[in-house]
Amino acid sequence: MPHTDLEKKEYVDQHITEIYPQLLINMQKICGAGHSHWGDDLLSVAMEYFLKKPLDVQYESCINNKAENFITYIANFQLKSSFSKFWHTHRRFSTSMREYYSDGYIYNSQTDHTFEDDDRMLCIKRAIKDLDPFEKMLVEERILKGMKFKELSERYGIPYNSLTHSLKKTIKKIKNKCKNFSQFL
Repeated sequence: MPHTDLEKKEYVDQHITEIYPQLLINMQKICGAGHSHWGDDLLSVAMEYFLKKPLDVQYESCINNKAENFITYIANFQLKSSFSKFWHTHRRFSTSMREYYSDGYIYNSQTDHTFEDDDRMLCIKRAIKDLDPFEKMLVEERILKGMKFKELSERYGIPYNSLTHSLKKTIKKIKNKCKNFSQFL
């Protein structure tokens, strides 16, 4: 029975190597259809949490054959909780972003649309002009310039969810001001 920290660490590494194939199967079961999107990342995050535990806790889990259950439990919690590290670093962005088109055609989302200044456009321009600076920045950079929310979040240090929520409220505000032209918005 190993007693030094080095021997314990070697035992833990050997045990994890032995249970690794079963952990892969467990990740498939936990993730279901989403396994191809984040299964490998989920296992790495769960292993990271397990390996950050004190060496004695890791060793006891391996000796008692509980390490597989422990790592699977961590992975399940990380996947299901919207407050977990895994959710904020991996899953949130992969589930809230649109996927690329797969038909091979390159869609140009940066086309220059020019509109005549009819009543509807004048109303929209006035509504944008009357917005507070934060809302105006959101409209200009997200809608007019086409920046992604992730880029805006990194650039200004504002949480991703806050940006999306604020933009929805801003668009609703513009629509309310120009409700006479709502069929065009």
